[in-house]
Amino acid sequence: MLNTKSKLKWLFVIVTGVAPVFSQVNPEIQLGVRGLTSFNTDVGADKATSAVNDFSDTGLLLGFRQKLYSRFRGQFVIGFQFPDADSDLGQLFFHQTFLKVEDKANILKMGRSRVRSSLIEFPTLRDDDALSFTDVLNPFSSGENTEDNQFGNVLELTHIHNQRYWLRIHGEHFTRTPLVQASSETDFSLNALGLSIEYRVPRTQLWNRPIVQQIGFGYNNYLMKKSQFADEYGDVLRNFIFSAIVNLRRDPVHFWDLRSQVISNLGFDEISAIDDYYSLTRARSIGGLTSLRYIYRKLERPTVQLALSGGYKVFPDLTNKTTQTQVVGNVFYRLGENFDVGLQVQYLAYNGDLENLFGENEMRFQFGLVYSIDQLWNDQFDDRESLLNLEHGYIP
Repeated sequence: MLNTKSKLKWLFVIVTGVAPVFSQVNPEIQLGVRGLTSFNTDVGADKATSAVNDFSDTGLLLGFRQKLYSRFRGQFVIGFQFPDADSDLGQLFFHQTFLKVEDKANILKMGRSRVRSSLIEFPTLRDDDALSFTDVLNPFSSGENTEDNQFGNVLELTHIHNQRYWLRIHGEHFTRTPLVQASSETDFSLNALGLSIEYRVPRTQLWNRPIVQQIGFGYNNYLMKKSQFADEYGDVLRNFIFSAIVNLRRDPVHFWDLRSQVISNLGFDEISAIDDYYSLTRARSIGGLTSLRYIYRKLERPTVQLALSGGYKVFPDLTNKTTQTQVVGNVFYRLGENFDVGLQVQYLAYNGDLENLFGENEMRFQFGLVYSIDQLWNDQFDDRESLLNLEHGYIP
């Protein structure tokens, strides 16, 4: 039965022919902030030492989500980071600016975001601490900016089957440096295509600690020429990515997991030596990184994390035996809710042609503080992934 107010409303519609105006549905508002500072001490092969107070990768994300008229929902995200100190990206770098439409099984994402140069995260302080092993390197970049390998303009379509099997098809525009022409600054044509297939345990089921948490395969094509850095693309550079996350000990208090990823760059046969960054990204190589992690988690609150990661890359086609090795060890302690203190040590070694480019070896010691905020207003949706999932994380 209609109450008196409803009867009067519909009587007004019949008499006047004017439909009532319904109140606007307010969007859900998301805020994600990650503050990251570290004191870095670098020691080169010649024992030269340098130190810097580093706040790179500190960033802010703002998101808005809206229920659409169908079963879909829409989202807009904009975010920026402070780039590396030695980059030429300026004071601020807008790494996330995209629109997304999704339902339970499908996602369409368009804008600027993280490219599919990697399939899993590793427990390092920053996402670029082992960049040569964790990501496919951008062959269009001069190598001055680590962000060139991780962010770009994306067009991505995802289908999720049974909430566990993820199929992604993507087209991407990777940053090209140095710019060949002045018009290149506004040229956002796609220069990479690819797909990935992953099995991922839903976040709501991670508490059950299945043995296989994630396993995936990725394939990327970079549309380019072999011999020069130009706007015209006549050849394709291909890369394959294989990744897996395995829970070794499923104890809720003393938890161990193993993460591994292998990247195979098919390269170009003509490259027999590495004398610059462009030949480095285009030479055939096989590399990978594996991490062993321990987490002490009492009452489902992570308190201490220890991780040891090792990476190795070989360039089999070069006339000079060329390899790259990296070891990363760290420990993090949670001081309070989402506030961590950590210590990380890195060792890098180069052989062959890479020694001429980067030196024989390098060590880095880092003492860092990390504070994360994930805030939500006008909560309306079940969350597949929070806003901070767009950022690098080391403690789940």
